[in-house]
Amino acid sequence: MSGKLTKKDIENDSTLKKFLKKKTGISSSTIEGYIYAIRDFCNFTNKNPTELYNIHKKDLIERTPEFDMWLNEAFDDYVTYLVNSKKNYSYGTINLQISKIKSFYHIFKLKPTPIPDISKKKIQEDFKHALTVEDIRKAIKNSSPTYQAFFITQAQTGLSLSDALLLDVKDFIDAVSGKNEDLTLKEAIYKVKSDSNLIGCFDLRRKKTDIEFYTFAGPEVLHSIASLLESRDEKYLEPESPIFMKNISRLPKEDGNKHLQDLRLKPRVVENYIDRMHRYRKIFNRIEVNGKERNYFRSHKLRKWFANQLRNEANINTDDVKYLMGQKTGDVAERYFNPNNYANLKNNYRKALPHLSINEEVVMEENLEAIEKLQKENKQLKDLYENDSKAKDEEIKNLKAEKDEEMARMDKRIKYMEQLYLDKEFAKDRIK
Repeated sequence: MSGKLTKKDIENDSTLKKFLKKKTGISSSTIEGYIYAIRDFCNFTNKNPTELYNIHKKDLIERTPEFDMWLNEAFDDYVTYLVNSKKNYSYGTINLQISKIKSFYHIFKLKPTPIPDISKKKIQEDFKHALTVEDIRKAIKNSSPTYQAFFITQAQTGLSLSDALLLDVKDFIDAVSGKNEDLTLKEAIYKVKSDSNLIGCFDLRRKKTDIEFYTFAGPEVLHSIASLLESRDEKYLEPESPIFMKNISRLPKEDGNKHLQDLRLKPRVVENYIDRMHRYRKIFNRIEVNGKERNYFRSHKLRKWFANQLRNEANINTDDVKYLMGQKTGDVAERYFNPNNYANLKNNYRKALPHLSINEEVVMEENLEAIEKLQKENKQLKDLYENDSKAKDEEIKNLKAEKDEEMARMDKRIKYMEQLYLDKEFAKDRIK
């Protein structure tokens, strides 16, 4: 094989086509992840997927010892390449990349595959490099409307890069719709603009862990998304249209009519955009960690900022911070109860909003939902009392009627007995 394989080259490979055909029931974004990992490994080894398949199959048929397999050396070299990369891949990222490549072999029953040694040593960034709200404002100020909305959304929802990019127009509409409300996009935008106290809720399943979770979005997030959608051509406002789209004006004309999902921003595109903010636009300086340079402003650090603001500034307990970020605590009790209590989590998020404020000062009113809930409960109790009183009144009325009837019978009986005793002729007639 000569030259670098493109995504199209990989997708046209006959063996990879079989692999993807066997990988049924997975999302398009997961498929993209497999294609990226296999393509990167192919380009590193200068092999195509079919060649990778044939080499390992031959080693297995010939019973080659694992330490002598071609794949063993290829994995070791590839891991070394990733570890030394300027991108500072973490242990988890490298392990995930290798797992995706191994999945390619395993689906064809080409087992075993060598297990490369991946260093678990993780160098944490110094806390002095943690993002501040001023950093986020700076990034927003120097970004296009799409990235402005994206950075605000990530910072105030705690969504991961990949999960945030999965948001569709329908998710926005559903997030601001009340129970039994069937809003149009226009109505949803109007509701956001007319209610400064509105907190939306994205009902999502986290991509990385497959956990269903609530993601709350404050007024600043909702306003930024509403403004972004308002500025967009109507043909890109279908329910399944991605909220965060590629810059249509910069796409080749033949790409302008691509399927809506193909216009969705991809994680690597966002990472490249942020990289340019450092390397070319010089909006942020790059930092040195463990002797390697890396970008100071990164999308993952927006998620960290969200967590720190909730825990350290708003004093939200650690478990609830994890739930708000779509994580599990690992507590076995979670098997027996639902930790994602909507009302409690929403109240905690409302409490934290002033500490998540970026460009707008957030002063949330009292918890209107809690007040409405109490009012509703009071009404229910009042109705129950009134109904109970009516029921009791009816019961007393019925009892009184029964007693009156019984008294009348007894009175009639007494009069009858008196007549028997006093009127001898009447008594004789009764005896006959």
